[in-house]
Amino acid sequence: MQTTLQTQHRPLGLAHPSTPATTLVPSCREPDPTPAAMGSTLLTAEEVAQRLGVSVKALERWRGNGAGPAYVRLSSKTIRYRVEDVSGFVAGRVRASTAAE
Repeated sequence: MQTTLQTQHRPLGLAHPSTPATTLVPSCREPDPTPAAMGSTLLTAEEVAQRLGVSVKALERWRGNGAGPAYVRLSSKTIRYRVEDVSGFVAGRVRASTAAE
């Protein structure tokens, strides 16, 4: 757990007004893990499109209708794909024959 240094000014009369009271307070928030620490590599839409042999526009359509690989939305404009999700997407589409559909 991280600790942060917080400074509070004491009310007049308790100590010299220019002397701040310093305390260590545990931070409620742990640092965000990096993709490497999470054990997953994140791919851009361009990288996934190239691996799958489709366009970036196709990935956008798939995201909209839920047909493509699972994705991670890091911000309103930043989409990434985990390698294992892309691999699972491909593995789930392996067919032995057209009769299996």
